[in-house]
Amino acid sequence: MRHHPLRTLLFLVVALPLHAAAQRVTATHLGNSAFRIGLGGWTLFIDFPYRPDCPGCDRYTPPPDLGEVDGTALITRAGPEHFDSVRFRATRLDLLAPFVPAGEQAAALSRLEAQGIYAYPQAAADGDKAGASYIVSYRGRRLCFTGDAQDPAPLLAARDLAAAFVSEALLRTVHAQGKRIDTRVLVVTRREATPADSLDLPTPCDACRLVVPHQGEVIELFR
Repeated sequence: MRHHPLRTLLFLVVALPLHAAAQRVTATHLGNSAFRIGLGGWTLFIDFPYRPDCPGCDRYTPPPDLGEVDGTALITRAGPEHFDSVRFRATRLDLLAPFVPAGEQAAALSRLEAQGIYAYPQAAADGDKAGASYIVSYRGRRLCFTGDAQDPAPLLAARDLAAAFVSEALLRTVHAQGKRIDTRVLVVTRREATPADSLDLPTPCDACRLVVPHQGEVIELFR
């Protein structure tokens, strides 16, 4: 059967924007260092759900689909004291965290890989506590989540990042050392009490976009 050339052209004109929209990857700031990132049919929750009653934590309303979405929670904090285990048990999420047994982490990593998502946990000291940072690879793009890491060496060793999620303290450490972060988007995840609009931050990366998000803000990471 022959295809009408005009119909074919119209299909391409309509389909291309839809395809571009489907490829758009965003991060929603849920509060404090917590983010929601959709990667195809799988969702990453970074440092979420956290206990809203913990000291200095932003209050929040859980996403309405939290109990139904397929995904993985990546926790950077060393201990479970900020992690809301009650809310987590009501979800279908897998869990990657420093306080999770190795066998459970291996199973969660395998399910991520089945979605074409590859996560690489790294030890990241937070004072005298052994926290974690993560490199996540998806469709050839790499995301870095440093958590409360104090040593910038792993972050500085990462190359060609699509986005780096970095605490204010680590950002200032990198700047003080005169180093550069190889990333296109630099997201500040934890900041001091200064309001985001008046925060004076260095930008230790070349031709990158610096984002200091408000709670609820949606950030485009890449297409």
